[in-house]
Amino acid sequence: MTVPKPLVSVGVPVYNGEQYLSQALDSLLCQSYSNLEIVIFDNASTDATEEICRRYAAKDSRIKYVRNASNLGAAANYNLTVRAAHGKYFKWAAHDDVCAPAFIEKCVDALEANPDVSLAYPKTTIIDAQGEFKSNHEDQFNFREKYAHLRWRQFCRAPIDCNAVFGVMRTDLLRTTPCIGAYESSDRVLLGEFALLGEIAEVPERLFLRRYHEKISTNINPTKRSMAQWFDPRSKGRFSRTRRFWEYVKSIFRVRLSMYQRLFCLYHLLIFYAQPFRWGRLIKGLIMAPFKNVRTAGNQI
Repeated sequence: MTVPKPLVSVGVPVYNGEQYLSQALDSLLCQSYSNLEIVIFDNASTDATEEICRRYAAKDSRIKYVRNASNLGAAANYNLTVRAAHGKYFKWAAHDDVCAPAFIEKCVDALEANPDVSLAYPKTTIIDAQGEFKSNHEDQFNFREKYAHLRWRQFCRAPIDCNAVFGVMRTDLLRTTPCIGAYESSDRVLLGEFALLGEIAEVPERLFLRRYHEKISTNINPTKRSMAQWFDPRSKGRFSRTRRFWEYVKSIFRVRLSMYQRLFCLYHLLIFYAQPFRWGRLIKGLIMAPFKNVRTAGNQI
């Protein structure tokens, strides 16, 4: 008797993605793992995104398209895709990236083979605006330690890139977290919590094609303030580093750990922040916040 494959929900949050959206959706529809639902949340795009999404939804019943009445910010839009998901497993897919055909199948295999794995992701290749190869990237998020506090130590020593957040994760675990917070670098905070919730497994094949182009979020939002407002339009961009620090702390206390494990995790978090440039930026953010408000008020007059 053939055991049915578990449903995988793919959340596609998008805003003005007409340039690359079709390529991203084609790569998802061509996955070797076919038991998918693709949930697109359009953040009130003003380009041809709506037309593209409705055309794809009309030709493939696995696609569900929802258009927000207004732009809610990236964080809220990402999280709406999680709420709408029905699958045992969940994956975010950006509108400008490409997934190789075996991406989801290989990640699901890793999750099905080991119930202790919370998230599985493949290796990354960087492509340019035309889809041409730029470089191979090493994410270094293969956290296979048995104990949560040891995986946390690995996380604190890992590079800051967050490609692993586009891997395949257990939906029930994702829903125990705040998902994507309405603040800068909340995707990295989420990955830290997943490291506490279970092992993170790296699939050795390069199946994720991450596209770097002039309109990626980090390019169109060059300042901390504009990036904060990309996550949440209501944000004033204040205390972003302080916020991340406390969100890390809350993650440590949200997951079930022994007192020793919590203290161990807090120690390594402090070591992570003890690097001079991190403490310096953290303190500078606290000192400069009142002056940022003054400048903001002046610009609004």
